Amino acid sequence: MTLKDNMQANEPPKPSQLDPETKLGELAVQLDLEAAAEHKDEYLIDSLIKFQRLANYITVAQIFLQSNALMTREMTKDDVKRRLLGHFGTCPGLNLLYAHTLALLAREESKGQQRKTIFITGPGHGAPAILSCLYLEGSITHFYPQYSMDSVGFEKFVRAFSWPGGFPSHVNAETPGAIHEGGELGYALSVAYGSIMDKPHLLTVCVVGDGESETGPTATAWHGHKYINPRDSGAVLPILHVNGFKISERTIPGTMDDYELVTLYTGYGYQVRFVEYGDTTDTSHEHTVALNVNLAASMQWAFEEIHKIQHAARKEGTPIVKPRWPMIILRTPKGMTGPREVEGARLVGSFHSHQVPLPKAQTDDGQFAALIEWLSTYKVHELFEEHRIHSGHGWFVNEEVMRIVPKEPSLRLGMVKDSYSMYKPLHLPEFVEFAITTKEASLMKAVGGYLADVVRKNPHSFRIFSPDEFESNKLDGVFEATMRAFEWDPETAKPGGRVIEMLSEHTLQGFLQGYLLTGRHGLFPSYEAFLGIVTTMIAQYSKFRKVAAEVAWREPCASLNYIMTSTLWRQEHNGYSHQNPGLIGNLLTLPQNMVRVYLPPDANCALSVMEHCLRSTDYVNLIIGSKADTPVFLSAEEAHRHCISGISVWRKYSTDEGLNPDVVLCGIGVEVTMEIIAAAKLLQMEGVRVRVVNVVCTPFTVFDGSTTLGTENLDSQVDLMTLGEPGQHPHALSAEAFTGIFGTDVPVIFNFHGYPMHVQGLLFSRNQSLGRKRMDVLGYIEEGTTTTPWSMLRMNKADRFHICYLAVTGIASRDPNSRIASRAAELGAWYKHQDVVHERYAVANGKDSEDVTNAQVMFEA
Repeated sequence: MTLKDNMQANEPPKPSQLDPETKLGELAVQLDLEAAAEHKDEYLIDSLIKFQRLANYITVAQIFLQSNALMTREMTKDDVKRRLLGHFGTCPGLNLLYAHTLALLAREESKGQQRKTIFITGPGHGAPAILSCLYLEGSITHFYPQYSMDSVGFEKFVRAFSWPGGFPSHVNAETPGAIHEGGELGYALSVAYGSIMDKPHLLTVCVVGDGESETGPTATAWHGHKYINPRDSGAVLPILHVNGFKISERTIPGTMDDYELVTLYTGYGYQVRFVEYGDTTDTSHEHTVALNVNLAASMQWAFEEIHKIQHAARKEGTPIVKPRWPMIILRTPKGMTGPREVEGARLVGSFHSHQVPLPKAQTDDGQFAALIEWLSTYKVHELFEEHRIHSGHGWFVNEEVMRIVPKEPSLRLGMVKDSYSMYKPLHLPEFVEFAITTKEASLMKAVGGYLADVVRKNPHSFRIFSPDEFESNKLDGVFEATMRAFEWDPETAKPGGRVIEMLSEHTLQGFLQGYLLTGRHGLFPSYEAFLGIVTTMIAQYSKFRKVAAEVAWREPCASLNYIMTSTLWRQEHNGYSHQNPGLIGNLLTLPQNMVRVYLPPDANCALSVMEHCLRSTDYVNLIIGSKADTPVFLSAEEAHRHCISGISVWRKYSTDEGLNPDVVLCGIGVEVTMEIIAAAKLLQMEGVRVRVVNVVCTPFTVFDGSTTLGTENLDSQVDLMTLGEPGQHPHALSAEAFTGIFGTDVPVIFNFHGYPMHVQGLLFSRNQSLGRKRMDVLGYIEEGTTTTPWSMLRMNKADRFHICYLAVTGIASRDPNSRIASRAAELGAWYKHQDVVHERYAVANGKDSEDVTNAQVMFEA
C-alpha cells in the first residue's frame, strides 16, 4: 500500500478558527494604541522616525543628484543628473516598512532572540528606497566596498543609482538580500512562501503593492499559507501597501473600504490588521509619531501571532487546524514626504508622484527650486556628525538614527545568508540503480521511481511543485516515499509531504523560485501545453540568475528543473487545445549559457537526464518526455554514453553501423524517434543505406573510475544548441563534428518533437544547411484534433511514410543515376498510399493499425 492509498474521499472541510458569531465590523484586529504609545521608547520610535527621514532623503538624492549629495555647498543645476530615472511614489512606504522590520529585529535581538529575516518587495521599482536602507544598515558597503560608509563613499553611492555601471532602477540580483526580480509584477508573495518552506527559523516580510495585488498570480498566492506546515517551515508576514494609485489610475484596493478589504482577506484565511495614515494633510510630528506607534505595535502583534502558531505546532504537539496567520494592510498616501503639488498638479496622494515628481529639475528654475526645498524638509544635517563629513573619515550618521539596526550584521536584511549563500547539493542515487531492462516503459514512470528515492535521501531539501496532474503524468511512484503537502486538507496530505499540487502554475513557479534561491532543490512537472503559462516568469528568473552569476558574492543555486510531459503527440484524446510545444522556442531565446532543453528518447536516457539536472546548478533545464509506454532503445550503459555526447549515430539501427549512408535520419524526441527508426527499417528493406542519428541534448556525465557510470559535470558537452552555429552557441558542434555526423552531400531529415522552425533556426547559419535543399526538418505544424495517436504524426507529416517519401525523393534529386532514383516515383507513391491506408483504418476502427503500433517487431535492432 502506498501513502496515497490512505486518502479519504469527500471529507467535509475542517471548521474555520473564526467565531461564527463574529460581526463584520469585528473582523479587523484591534490593538490598544494608547497603551502602545506608552512604550514609545521600547518601540524605538524616535530612532525609527529619524532613520526614515534619512532614508527618504537618500532616496530622493539617488533619483536626482549626481554630486553634492551631502549638501556641503550651495546646490546648482550641475549637481542634478541629466537623465532622471526611478520611481518615487512607493518609496516612502517601503522605507517605513523596512525601518520597522529592522526595529523589530533589533528589539528581539535585545531580548536575546535572533530571527533571520528576508525582506521582499513586490514594488520592485522602489529600488531607491531599498538601496537607501541597505546602505544605512551597512549591507551595501559589505558587498560593495567602493561605496564606503563615509562622505566619499556616500557621494559615490548616490551617484550610482540609474547610472551606467551602477545600480539599476529596479531591485535585481545586484541588490543585497533580494530573491525576487523587481520587474514583472505578481510574484512577490509566492516567492516569499517558497522561501520559508523547510526553514523553520526564517521569517519573510513581503510587501505587496496594491497595483501588484490586481494581478492573477498574486490573487492565488494569498492561498500560500495553506501549504505551510508551522512545525517544519518558517512564516511569511504579508503587508499589503495601499497607496491608492498605479502609474496613472486608482488601484482596485485603493477604491475598497476597510469592510471590503477585511472580508476579502479574512476569507483567504488571514487575521487582518489595518494601519492607517489618516489625514493626508497632517504632516505634524505628532501625526508621524502616532503612525509609527501604530505600525510598531502591529508588527509586534504579527510577530507574536506567528510565534503562537509555531509554538503550538512545535512545542505543544497540538497544531492549530487552519491557523489564521497575521497580515497587515498599510494605507499611506502615494509619494508622502514629497512636494504636495508642482505646477498646479497634486503630487502627494496622486499618481503624479509615481515616477519622478520633478522631471525638469535639471533645466527648469521652478522645479530646481522645488527640489532644493524638498531636500531641505528632511533636515538631515540634524542627523549627521558634521565634523566627520568635512574630514571625509568615518561614518557620519549619529547613533540615534542607527539604534534600529541589529548589532549582529548577519541579522541585517541585506546580509542574511539564506538569500545568497545556502546552496548544498542533493544526495542523489545513481540512475543505473533504476535502469529499465524491459522492452517498453514509460519515461515518466521510470523517473517517478527515481524521484521517490531522491525524496527519501533528501527529506528536507527537495520538493516537487505540480499542477493537478501529478498522477495523470504517471509520476505517482513518488508517493511510495512521500505525500502531498496541503495543511488545510489533512486527510489527503501529511506533515512533511514533498509534493505541492495547486492549479496555479504562477504560484507554483513562485514557490519554486523562492525555494531554490534560498538554497534548496525542486522540480516542476506539468502538461506540455500549459507549462508555457509561466514563460515570462522563467524569463524574469533567468535574468535574475544571469546577473547573479556576474555578482561575485552570490553563490550558485540549484537549477530550475521542469518536466514537460503529456506531450502533444499523445494528446490525441484531449485534442487541439492540448497540443502546444511552444515553450521550447521561448527558452531558446534566453541566455544561451543558461538554458538546456532535453529530449530523452527512452526511459534509460530520461533517468540519466534527470540525475544530471538535479546535480546541475544555475541552468534552466527543460526535460520533455512521453508518459506512455514506449520502446526502450538503449541499455543503461548505452544511454549513458549517448547522453555524454548528446548526439550520436545509433549504429545498431543503421546500415553497416552508419557507414556510407544514402540518407541521414535524425530523431529529436520520443515519438518522432520511433518514426525515424521505423522509417529506417522500411528504407533498408528497399536497399537504402541509412544512418540513424539521435539528439538527446544532455551534456553531463563521464566515467570517473569510482563507479560503473560516473556522474561528474561536464560543462563543455552539448545540448539542443548542438545544431547551432559554432561561436553563437556555447555547445555547438564544430564544423568537423557536424560533417562527421551529417555528411556533406547526402539528404538529412530531422524529425523534431516541436515546431520545425526551432531546429531550422539553429541550422540556418550552417554552411551546408537548409539553403542548399539538403536538409528537411519535420515536426509539429499545428495540425491537431481528437484522433488516434499515430494519426497525430501522420497529420503533421512527421510519420515514417512521409520520412521515407522525403528520403527517396531526396536521394533521387541528389543522385539521378542511383538505383533508388530509378524507383523513386514508385516508392514515393507507395509511401503516400500507406498514409492514406492507415488514415482510412483509423477512421473505420477508431484505433491505429497494428502495422504502425507493433513496437516489438519494428524497433528491435
